[in-house]
Amino acid sequence: MEEEIEETNELNQIEDYELFESAIDNFILEIDALAESLPLTIGLIQIKYQSNGKKLDKFFESKTKDNDDKSFKIPLDDFNEFNRLTRELKSSEAAFNILPRTFVVSLVSQYDAYLGEIYRSLFQTTPELIFSLEREMSFSEILKFEDIEELKDHVVEKEIETLLRNSHYEQLKTLEKRITKLTDKDFTLTSQLPILPTFIEVTERRNLFVHCNGLVSRQYLDVCKKHNVPEITGININDQLDVDPLYFEKAYHAIFEVGVKLGQVLWRKFLPEKIEEANLNINSICYDLIVTGYFDLAKELLHFATEVVPKRGSEETRKILMINRALSYYLDGDNKGCLKILNKEDWSIGNEFKLAVAVLKEDYDQARQMMLKIGSNDERLDKDAYQEWPLFQKFRENKIFKDTFKELFKEEFVIRELPEKAFIGLLDQIKKKKGKEAITEPKKK
Repeated sequence: MEEEIEETNELNQIEDYELFESAIDNFILEIDALAESLPLTIGLIQIKYQSNGKKLDKFFESKTKDNDDKSFKIPLDDFNEFNRLTRELKSSEAAFNILPRTFVVSLVSQYDAYLGEIYRSLFQTTPELIFSLEREMSFSEILKFEDIEELKDHVVEKEIETLLRNSHYEQLKTLEKRITKLTDKDFTLTSQLPILPTFIEVTERRNLFVHCNGLVSRQYLDVCKKHNVPEITGININDQLDVDPLYFEKAYHAIFEVGVKLGQVLWRKFLPEKIEEANLNINSICYDLIVTGYFDLAKELLHFATEVVPKRGSEETRKILMINRALSYYLDGDNKGCLKILNKEDWSIGNEFKLAVAVLKEDYDQARQMMLKIGSNDERLDKDAYQEWPLFQKFRENKIFKDTFKELFKEEFVIRELPEKAFIGLLDQIKKKKGKEAITEPKKK
C-alpha cells in the first residue's frame, strides 16, 4: 500500500511539460533503435545468405566432380537435401525484401503510438479539451462508471482510438479542428510543413506492405497525387514497392521530423510558460543529430526552432540554437550557409559565443585568444567539452588547438573517438556508389 502511495506521489510531481518531453524523447529512442537495428539485421541475413549459397555450391560440386561432361544429376536419395538447401537460400533471399518493409511498418507504428501518447498528454495538461469532443452515450452506459473521472478516462481513450483509426493526414486535421474549437482561434499543424507529402507517402506505402504485399493500389496513387507527392512519377497500379537503405533514410527522416515538430508545437501552444524547456529539448535533440551525422535533419529542426515558431525563451538558449544551426551547415560542408546564419546575429553576448563564432569562421588565432580568456575552470567549456563537442571537430585537428589545450589543461590533447552509428555508416557507403537520391524503382508484376 505504501509503495502505491509513493508511486502516486511521484506521478503527481511530474510537471506538465515533462509529459511532452518524455513522449518526444521515448519516440526518438524507439525510432533510433529501428534505424540502428536495420543494418545489423541485414548484415546477419547477408551472412546467412552467403553461407547457404556456399552450401548449395558445395552440393553441386559434389554431384559433378566425377562426371567428365560436368553434367548435373541429382540421385533420388539426395533430392530432399537439394530441396532443403534451395529452400534455405530462397528464404534468406526473401528476407532481404521482407525485413526492410517491416522496419518501415514499425516506424509508422511507433509514430502512431507516440501520437496517442501526445494526444493523451493534451487531455492531461488541458482538461477542458474534453468538452470539445462530440460523443454520444446512453444513460445506461454512463451508469456503468463509478465516478466522473472514470467516465472522462473512458471518453479520452475512445477519442484516441478513433483518432488513430483515421488516415495520418486526417489525424492531423482532427487535432487542428479540436484545438481550433477549444481556443476559438485558427490552429494548423499541416501548413509550413514541406515534409508532409513525403510523410504521407511513407504512411501510405506502409499500408501497401501491411495489406497487399507492397503492390501499388489505386488508393495509394490517389492519395499521393492529392498531396502532391513527387516520387510517384512512373509508378503504376500493381507495381511492387520495396525499401532500400536510402528510402528507409527518407522514411526515418520524415517520421522523425513530423513527430518532433508535432510534439513541440503542441507543447508550445498549451504550455507557453514552458517555452524555455521546449527550446532546451529541441536543442538537445539537434545536438545528438549533429553528433551522429544527421545534418539535414538537424538543419530542418533548428530552422523550425529559430525561424518558424515564435521567438520566445531566453536569449542565451536562442543563441545556442543558432550556433548549432550554423554548425550543422559547417560540418555538412556548407560554409556559406554557416556564415549566412552567423552574420545575422550579434555575438557580443559572451566569450563562449565569441569562441564558437571564431571556430566556425576558422579564425583560429582569435579562437586561441578566446580559449585562453575563458580559461580552464569554466563550468560549461571544460576539458571534456573541448574533447567531445562537435563544435571543435575540425579545430581539434589544428596545431593551434592542441598547443592551446596543453597550455590550459597541462596535458596533451587525446582524440576521443565516438562510435559511428551503423545506419550512418551503411548510408555513407551507399551514397558513394549511388549519389544522394533514393533508389525506389518499383518492380513490375
